[in-house]
Amino acid sequence: MERWFEYIMMTFGGLIGWFVGEFKPTFPLILIAVLFILYDSWSAYELDKRVHRKYPDKTKREEAKFVSYKFRNVIPTIIERLVVIILAYCVQRWIFVDLYVPLSYIAAGVVCAEQLLSIAENKASCRLPGDKHARMWKMLAHVLIDKTERHFDVDFGPEAHGHKHRTQLDRDDF
Repeated sequence: MERWFEYIMMTFGGLIGWFVGEFKPTFPLILIAVLFILYDSWSAYELDKRVHRKYPDKTKREEAKFVSYKFRNVIPTIIERLVVIILAYCVQRWIFVDLYVPLSYIAAGVVCAEQLLSIAENKASCRLPGDKHARMWKMLAHVLIDKTERHFDVDFGPEAHGHKHRTQLDRDDF
């Protein structure tokens, strides 16, 4: 019985070694994408703190906390984006054999752009009055989605935003 366990472990180690050797070029891309995803979750936490400071009577908890039940949503996001980058590398390496198309770089760039947009939305949402960068974020808030209500299940009403959401724009606005 011990021999079978050794064979299984050797096979498992061989598969891990093959995976690391085969997909080594994607590791820097995955690392950068994971850093973007983690910074997006940190900016969502900062948004949570701003919401609690600006609207203490309308939020459910007494103070902002970095809660694990919200952070556990980050793990599937990281896994999904990791799979996308690895699949793009597989297509790049084994399907476009004679033609160099940097699909893994494109996929990582799309993941980073998606997270950068989310970070900008988090940063532009629910800005406090004494903020030193308020002017820049206020300009960006006109084109970005305000995540305050969506992230925290709080309805502040249209007067809290000071601008129309993309979903509230009329056809006459175009």
